[in-house]
Amino acid sequence: MLPCFLVLSTETELTYMNKAFENSSSQTDQEKQFESEKMDAVGGLVAGVSHEINTPLGVNIANCTLLMELLDELKQDFDNGELDTDKFAEFLETSQDITSSMLKNMQRASKLLTSFKKVAVKKSEEASQLEQVNVSELVTEFIASYEHHSQNKTITFIPRFPPKIIVTTYPAVLIQILTALTSNVMIHASGPGHEHCKITITIAPAGDGYQFTFADDGVGITEEELKKVFEPFYTTKRGAGNAGLGLSVVYNLVKVTLASDIYNESTPEGGFVVSFKLHNLMAE
Repeated sequence: MLPCFLVLSTETELTYMNKAFENSSSQTDQEKQFESEKMDAVGGLVAGVSHEINTPLGVNIANCTLLMELLDELKQDFDNGELDTDKFAEFLETSQDITSSMLKNMQRASKLLTSFKKVAVKKSEEASQLEQVNVSELVTEFIASYEHHSQNKTITFIPRFPPKIIVTTYPAVLIQILTALTSNVMIHASGPGHEHCKITITIAPAGDGYQFTFADDGVGITEEELKKVFEPFYTTKRGAGNAGLGLSVVYNLVKVTLASDIYNESTPEGGFVVSFKLHNLMAE
């Protein structure tokens, strides 16, 4: 018969080993889940880029093909001595329409690529400069600048923060986040009964930093839409020419550059809220 302490020791070791195996298995499952989600996100991103770029390029290929056909007809009429003023005037008018369409589509593709580069959160010299900044002053200046320069008078800002909040962070990144969030309100928050929107910006102490909350009182979104708003190329207004990159840029700036978590919440007719933690950052 084994001594009692040996039995207890063996049972304890077995319990520990089983628990360690369970934890290891759970961690492996979590890693697999994370990798799967990451690959799904990459796949969705590639599909989104391909679709968005292919649309204007496809239209331009069709435009170029049509223009080449018109030039061939024009040359044939000229060679046969059948080119008159009416035919030439018609050619000029059609060509102008085609080239105008081509320019518009190339500008759309260029704008999309510019937006897409922002998603990568490449640090420019300006964005990579850490500064000890009064965030309250920074946000107040942003609001004043928006109200002075914007032609859109349907938005009112409601600041809720003390006059002095000092944080070591990237001021240029905060301005970019504020700009993207405000643009999102201009595009998506208005609707029947929500012709004029209020944006409440709250900055309150939270642990070792501050909780930054950006909330509008617009039309809001559904629970299903809420799950997708940070995905690149997701938009509820694609027909209006929106690429769906604004909130994705915000997500990456907060997660990567500000090294923080980002949260959102919304209900139909209940507005849309984005919040994240602001804390002191250290130079790399």
